[in-house]
Amino acid sequence: MLLKTTLYERHHQQGDLPSLPPNTREALRRAAKQTENPAFHEYVLDEIVWLANDTDLEPILDARDWLLESGEPAETIGRLYADLMSNDDRQILGQFRTPPYVGSLMRTWAAGDDDCVLDPGMGAGVLSSPFDPQWSVSTDPAHVDGIDRSRLSHLMGTTALTLYGQAHDPRATDFLDLSPDDLRRDVDAIICNPPYTSGDSLPAAYKDQINTQIEQSIESKISARSPLHAYFIYHARQFLSAGDRAVFITPQSFLTTRYGESLKQFLLEMFSIKAFVQFDPAGERIFSDAHTTALITFLEVTPENESADETRFIRVDDSVDEYELRHAVNDGDPGSPDWGNINCIQQTQLDPGKNWEALFSPMDIDTRNLTRLDEFATVHRGKMTGAADFFCLSQAEVDELELDTQYISRLIRQPKLVDGYDFRDKDWETLRERGEDVWLFDPDAIQEIPESIDTFSEQVDSDSSVLPDDDSGTVANLLAYLRDGVIEYGLSGTGALKNRSYWYRPRRQDSPRVLIQNGGRDGFTFLLNETEARNIHNFDGFYDVTVNETELKALLAYLNSGVAEYIVRNYTQTLQGGFEKLGSGAIKQLPVINVTEINDEMTTDLADLFDTLRETARRDGDCESVINRIDTVLQQTL
Repeated sequence: MLLKTTLYERHHQQGDLPSLPPNTREALRRAAKQTENPAFHEYVLDEIVWLANDTDLEPILDARDWLLESGEPAETIGRLYADLMSNDDRQILGQFRTPPYVGSLMRTWAAGDDDCVLDPGMGAGVLSSPFDPQWSVSTDPAHVDGIDRSRLSHLMGTTALTLYGQAHDPRATDFLDLSPDDLRRDVDAIICNPPYTSGDSLPAAYKDQINTQIEQSIESKISARSPLHAYFIYHARQFLSAGDRAVFITPQSFLTTRYGESLKQFLLEMFSIKAFVQFDPAGERIFSDAHTTALITFLEVTPENESADETRFIRVDDSVDEYELRHAVNDGDPGSPDWGNINCIQQTQLDPGKNWEALFSPMDIDTRNLTRLDEFATVHRGKMTGAADFFCLSQAEVDELELDTQYISRLIRQPKLVDGYDFRDKDWETLRERGEDVWLFDPDAIQEIPESIDTFSEQVDSDSSVLPDDDSGTVANLLAYLRDGVIEYGLSGTGALKNRSYWYRPRRQDSPRVLIQNGGRDGFTFLLNETEARNIHNFDGFYDVTVNETELKALLAYLNSGVAEYIVRNYTQTLQGGFEKLGSGAIKQLPVINVTEINDEMTTDLADLFDTLRETARRDGDCESVINRIDTVLQQTL
């Protein structure tokens, strides 16, 4: 109602419509006919609006003057939408509002005053809006084609652009269904903040459809795990000709993930990649309410007879003037200005199979003669339990349930429960005494219990007898707990339980020799496990270790060193807020010293230093000095 009556008032000021009469609904219907502006057309939200009475609507109608007088109508509308929509809903839809200065940076780099701009995922029109409704400057687009699947976003965008006086054609359609022939003008530039919906969150039929469609259009395979914003980038290329530019603001995850390899290969083949600008997740934040790190990708279509030049990897750690950042994108020299870092790489040297995030903080350690970690051990993530609160138990719960020890195994449940660089039996005992979950519900197969959770749930619902009580009561207690699981923990609806050999035991995995947390904000610790305790999915672990105990400790000295911390940083994926992920695939690839080939004296020295490190940590001593000593030894072999 606010948007439509504001549009009406703008047309009235221009002499196209009479002043707004008391019968607002009828006036808007007439406006749709007189102006032929599709923004006035009714849809489902109008039906909801007209359920309100005149008293409720009066302050909304009055607010149209407030919106008309806004110096930044796109920003005003975008803020209002963000305030009205819950953060959870916008997370699901992948909608995050671009700050005006970022939108201005993207628009002024990509488009000039004679250009036709395509704005897919237009939203409130922040990216394609001119500087001010009262100004006309040389960087304002000549025309904007705004695309958004949402009818509400279509209305927001066209309202904002109309208030700016920006010539535009808005379309309420799926950008992935749009072709260049559908537009009245050739596109000169694309400015895009696409929806960030993950591939797993897309409806399966829609995901299959767009994946097949885009693969056929680019004649190349695309990872089926690609999120929606990746398909926007693939699809956008067909709208551009030689010399045209495109700018996308997206999560940076494609720089590190497996699905990103096909997208990076596509960018290398189809564009001159002018720059990536990363907004440091622990510093300058673009999307305060998004669990992602923002990345702006600056692209230009290079003529066939020209080769791509340098790509600038620009990291923004602190506030920076828009003009200075645009200069860095165009002509920035390698170095570390006050606000961040600039690294220049020849595009021909970029490998789509590598972690490009590492290029924002280039590494000066030569790892070419190091060995992959998986030469010495297999690396796996811990098994998913499904319904962790059911499968992970404290000693008090085991005692109360009277579960026999044959049905449980020792457990290290969470990284936050482990300090230092090793885990010992006495540490497990301490956690047990503290009341932590230290047992994993882990029974062997019991013949009389159905292997299927669905069958067992049906028996529980019908109150049929599943097992006779035995004299000891041990099986009866187990059965009682399983029944509680179905009734109180909702196990019948837990998908992870349906694909096991039998549903009531998590897939088994040996106790790991080394544990590594999956993510954190303070680096990664490689922890020696000296117990029989097992882990679950929030740890990765080393298994099938092929080196002896001294060599393993030497390897752990390296992995916990300052040198390795710097190397590991180039294999992590950084999320919003500085949270870093290190997956098992990345751990396998880590470059490490070959502990089987360095001399015995160095191996022993490093092993001894690891023992010193873990004992120092237990005493709350100065671990940094020990790590410095490890680094000194490593310098002899690196």
